[in-house]
Amino acid sequence: MSEKLVETERLDKLFVMGGETIKAVDNVDLVIGGGEFLSIMGPSGSGKTTLLNLIGCLDRPDGGRILFEGQDVVRLREGELDQLRLRKIGFVFQTFNLLPTLTALENVTLPMIVARASPSGREKRAREILSWVGLSHRLAHYPRQLSAGENQRVAIARALANQPRLILADEPTGNLDSKSKEEIAHLLQRVNSEHGTAMLLVTHDPIIAGIATKTFRMVDGKISDG
Repeated sequence: MSEKLVETERLDKLFVMGGETIKAVDNVDLVIGGGEFLSIMGPSGSGKTTLLNLIGCLDRPDGGRILFEGQDVVRLREGELDQLRLRKIGFVFQTFNLLPTLTALENVTLPMIVARASPSGREKRAREILSWVGLSHRLAHYPRQLSAGENQRVAIARALANQPRLILADEPTGNLDSKSKEEIAHLLQRVNSEHGTAMLLVTHDPIIAGIATKTFRMVDGKISDG
């Protein structure tokens, strides 16, 4: 395996529901190597999205450690976590999470504005990425004017904006028709192979999971080799 990009050690996350404590993530050990493509399958409620949120520093664990490039992110302050997410991690969601009042170009440019990239450099890069995902003819279109597949392409371009080392994709084909699913799966493969970006993909679909080089299964908060 290449160098360890992310490593979780005995990771736990608890939720209290109806007076009962549930371990959504239960003692999970997982390693993501630099440039690696992993997928996680499992039924609804198995803890997949919770694990993704922990690795993406969107939530904090109740036990264990998360090492990103060897640094224990559990010990970081909120501002430091913000910078880590902004510069090192890209996110792709099932519902796209694009801002409806911004064009495709503006949605992709936004993370670079937050990262304080130069105005000329960020627009140039946004145009290049959107061209790379096949949307050079849709730069001025708003999300409502795009198909679901096109919106997901914009979301992938946005995830690549600040050249992250890791992309976390949560059911990225869940809202797409079969043709668009295939196209987005191929695009995620290209992101991994051509950009060298590590990928952690969560999905219910065994065909989509199969684009990864290794698949894990998650049930009741525990993870095992698929």
